Amino acid sequence: MGFFAGSGEYPAAGLYSLEHILILIFCFIVLILTILMTRKKSKNPIKVIKIVSIVVLFFEIIKVIWGTSVGRYSGWYDYLPLWFCSLFIPISIIAGFSKGKLQHTALTFMFYGGIVGGLVYLFCPTTSIGRYPVLHFITFHSMFYHVLMLYMGYFIIYQGLLKPSIKDFKWYFIITTSFCIISFIANEILDTNYMFLSGYSNNPILKILYNLTGVLYPVFVTIGQNIGTFFISFGSYKIFEFLINKKHNNK
Repeated sequence: MGFFAGSGEYPAAGLYSLEHILILIFCFIVLILTILMTRKKSKNPIKVIKIVSIVVLFFEIIKVIWGTSVGRYSGWYDYLPLWFCSLFIPISIIAGFSKGKLQHTALTFMFYGGIVGGLVYLFCPTTSIGRYPVLHFITFHSMFYHVLMLYMGYFIIYQGLLKPSIKDFKWYFIITTSFCIISFIANEILDTNYMFLSGYSNNPILKILYNLTGVLYPVFVTIGQNIGTFFISFGSYKIFEFLINKKHNNK
């Protein structure tokens, strides 16, 4: 089976198939093992972010080369990383190679956006498992990429690079809203579907939202990406913080 085959050359594994369930379990085993193996705090956590940013950029370049060679891309606009999870690439570069407020703003997205974005994709990988076999470059790339998003969200908190606060919402909202506005304009001009603002693109979860909201679909998707992801991550953090503190107080 061709690891770099084009779309449609081999049957897709399919969402929620046995193959999807198995690779999902494998991804979480890798995530847990990675967390356990990196419990010792890094002396230079920013260096780790720099390395991660270079790695994800390298694989994105490989994906673009592959997509060009098999005719996956129909125009220059297909190369633009204007998708929610794709923001992890430029944001991780900013987090690794900047300082001060700019770096802090980038770290907020890596945590608040990375946790939810990574989880949602692993459970609904329409652009990989939904189109390609398990043993395919896109499947490998996509699952690895989103596991890495999850891990880096944990890493940032564990290393003390970010102390989640409700005040972070302002910076997170600026990033996500800016890209939503850019994506909305691009969608209108180029007839694309960046940030899933124009349609659900065979995503079963977004399809339900699309059918329920109709013409208000772009508004609800924007709210979900700009506000929902933040408060899900922030709320989860506060719950874990409460449970950990309670455990320590009971000792």
